[in-house]
Amino acid sequence: MSDTSSGSVEPEIEVSKSEPLWLRFVYMIGFGILAHIAFSLALFLGVVQIVLMLSRKELNEELLGFSRNLIAFVGECLSYIVFARDEKPFPLAKFPNVAD
Repeated sequence: MSDTSSGSVEPEIEVSKSEPLWLRFVYMIGFGILAHIAFSLALFLGVVQIVLMLSRKELNEELLGFSRNLIAFVGECLSYIVFARDEKPFPLAKFPNVAD
């Protein structure tokens, strides 16, 4: 009654074969820096949106749209960093465009 299979199943991690791991690490550092800058900019845009709400009593739709795209960019950077995607984000690809 011995089971030949082990009880633990380890997930297979597929690393892109098109680039060496050290190069991906360099890209990860660069995209981490860009994501940090974009996140800080998004926080600043949130403060600007509050000021505009207090003064004009309505949302600035252009600022809201750009903020959504900026947050999508941060998500793409983080997805690349944690190996959830292999495609490189902006500036090596198109800037994300989030539809309402």
